[in-house]
Amino acid sequence: MRRAAVLGKGQLAVHACQTIAALPDTVLDTVVPNAPQPDWDISLTDCVAERWPDTRLVRSGDWRELDPGQCDLVVSVLYNKIIGPSLIDATAKIINCHPGRLPQYRGARPVNWALRNGEHLHGVTIHVIDAGIDSGPILGETLFSIWPEVDEVRDVWDRSMRHARHLLSDVLPRLDQITPRPQDEDQAVTHYLRDSDQLGDRADWTRAASGR
Repeated sequence: MRRAAVLGKGQLAVHACQTIAALPDTVLDTVVPNAPQPDWDISLTDCVAERWPDTRLVRSGDWRELDPGQCDLVVSVLYNKIIGPSLIDATAKIINCHPGRLPQYRGARPVNWALRNGEHLHGVTIHVIDAGIDSGPILGETLFSIWPEVDEVRDVWDRSMRHARHLLSDVLPRLDQITPRPQDEDQAVTHYLRDSDQLGDRADWTRAASGR
């Protein structure tokens, strides 16, 4: 029996829990919700407590409360902490669902940066977690159109979440059959939270809010 853990927040993390719980020979062992949880999305803690009462909840939000090797599968879905090597090295499959194209949009706030850069394509990527920032081999990706002339960050975020649900549904049941594909380091760009002041009017959910 494969034991799985989900780390993250909101509706997308709930969908990952649902998908994992439905997999054969797999049990949703542990869930680590972000702490604090956002007030603009559903509570992962409340959903897990109601739907999977036998699943362990790590309310501190700290991945270090997972015993290394306890879970065969760890899935990060919009998790807000960097996972360290003690968990990475001890987990057979440890993956992340990233709301941006890789390797061009590693790191923080990929939706904001894609609109700031005037992109007309955005994406969601599921990749293996390694010691770098969103630098592990790619397991699956989806690309979709965005329109920076009219789209707000909120619009592209919502679109990303819809595509991410489908991608998780496709990738998670096939993990044992997928061969990860290395990223092209020559195209890699990493954005950090400390650079957010360069986002200009793309720093908030809408351009109007950014101009307050």
